[in-house]
Amino acid sequence: MHLAEYKGRILPDTGAANVSTVGKEQYLALIQEDPTVTIDISTAGKTSIKFGKGSVTVSIGTAQIPTEIGKIDFKVLDAPTPFLLCLADMDRLKVYFNNTTNKLVQGNVRIPVIRK
Repeated sequence: MHLAEYKGRILPDTGAANVSTVGKEQYLALIQEDPTVTIDISTAGKTSIKFGKGSVTVSIGTAQIPTEIGKIDFKVLDAPTPFLLCLADMDRLKVYFNNTTNKLVQGNVRIPVIRK
């Protein structure tokens, strides 16, 4: 699965989260396109995220997603959340966001990011 195939559904997350996250509905949409992606429910409850002033949301599992920039473990949340790529994973994968060209950059790989 390539990042371009996600049609702009992966967003760089510049917030405080140290984990990449995705909402359950987005995960379910992804497995319609790629049924080889599975969720590891043994990790359920090991991650909790708070978005802004909202309440804490606990993960329901982890999905390892293969992308053009490497495999990324997304914590699946029962919340209306797009695929959010955290800065820690960007650092681990040696990826940066070029805001002047709206692309994720990893060596010679350039992945367009659509701003909304």
